Amino acid sequence: MSLMDQLTQVVVSQISQQASQKTGMEQGLTEKMMPMAMAAIMAGLKKNASQPQGAQALSDALQRHDGSLLNNVDQVSSDNVLADGQKILGHILGGKQSQTERALAKTAGVDQGQIGQLLAMAAPAVLASLGRAKREQGLDASALAGLVTEESVRAHAAAPNELGGLLGFLDQDGDGDFKDDLMEQAGKQLLGGLFGRK
Repeated sequence: MSLMDQLTQVVVSQISQQASQKTGMEQGLTEKMMPMAMAAIMAGLKKNASQPQGAQALSDALQRHDGSLLNNVDQVSSDNVLADGQKILGHILGGKQSQTERALAKTAGVDQGQIGQLLAMAAPAVLASLGRAKREQGLDASALAGLVTEESVRAHAAAPNELGGLLGFLDQDGDGDFKDDLMEQAGKQLLGGLFGRK
């Protein structure tokens, strides 16, 4: 079982009810959207870790995320962890954070703010999982980047078709319009599916 598969089982089983209460989303929807949120975060991490300096920066950041959060996963809905999650998202997604939130919100049929909270819960859990793997396996920056790439590819392959374009967008160098990037990459059919239009 992959790292993200294990993490998804833990997170979905242990915090879906709290996530529902925190975001106002139905519990069944949080269970479906949490793996998508984690896949989006992994795609952003893969892009960041594709360069040596990015991989080293991630490795350094994981000194603070040693995996202890996973021993008490219900903390991910606390205000302190959510605030940390927002900072993590800013580093990982950068200028693509708002577009990512909008795309996932459209997919789920909820407000962008609700998805923002869900992503902020998912981000510390993802880093905690990577931090634990780094510590237990003795991974250096290069090996860590390899693990991130492997897990991101798996998450991308398992994602619903509508999410595939978003993950591809997060994994590429982007400077232009989000919708234009999706159009160019996957065509109007994917864009319509992602944004709920026929």
